[in-house]
Amino acid sequence: MITGSVTGAAELLHITQPATSRLLVDLESQLGFSLFNRSRNKMSPTPEAHLFFNEVQNVFIGLDSLMKSADSIARNNTGRLRIGFLHVVEDFITDVVIEFLNEHPNVCLELEPGGRADLEEMVKSSKLDLAITAEPTFDDPSLSINTIGIHQAYVAMHVSNPLANRASLTAKELADEKFIVLGYGSPFRTKVELVFEKQQINRNIVLEARSQRHIYNLVRQGVGTAILDELVHVDPSQVVLIPFEPQVTWTYAIITLKAKPDSGLSATFTKIIEERF
Repeated sequence: MITGSVTGAAELLHITQPATSRLLVDLESQLGFSLFNRSRNKMSPTPEAHLFFNEVQNVFIGLDSLMKSADSIARNNTGRLRIGFLHVVEDFITDVVIEFLNEHPNVCLELEPGGRADLEEMVKSSKLDLAITAEPTFDDPSLSINTIGIHQAYVAMHVSNPLANRASLTAKELADEKFIVLGYGSPFRTKVELVFEKQQINRNIVLEARSQRHIYNLVRQGVGTAILDELVHVDPSQVVLIPFEPQVTWTYAIITLKAKPDSGLSATFTKIIEERF
């Protein structure tokens, strides 16, 4: 499934091709269903193979987690912490990680960026110890939610834009701007869209991107204007952030699993996040 051929699998396993073929036949016999369709030296995975492969991957993820824990114990490390975060806080989390590791140099950190829904599911399945997210599902009884701040939307535009010296900007004043926006389905985009829809203003959207950091870089190149979180503002020489009116806000929070007590490492990491936020 990984290499795409029996030959590639044999090389990966450091055994012969006939031995690999025999192992595959034995496995299919034990499972009771075919894993591959065979025709003229070509093999294509069956639907059952894809389902089984997904389960195998989950097992190996669990085994990998056990091996990392064993390695941590063997090297007398003080522990391991798995942190999830939204892509928009990537630069922010870097500073938090540096400060944390300065205090705990032997701790192994695993960092996992993702979307809000994915982060919540990973916390609930204990794949993450904690996650930094925005607008969490506050009514989820399985999650413990620690609000760390409320952010507002800013208009990000290139310094050469005639509107770049304004103290604030409204939806009406931005009606003629070329906009770069997040893709459909983004809660952030939905909040901003509602402001323009209420005022019956059709935005001139010229480009969609998957992350605010990517959009910010496009604004920096003069491609267009965007409405973003201030966390992505890394180059004040090329891009200005101007408060957007009426104010659009969202809540940032740290989520953990209620059924899983916070470790001392989690508490320390959370404290650094709160202080820096």
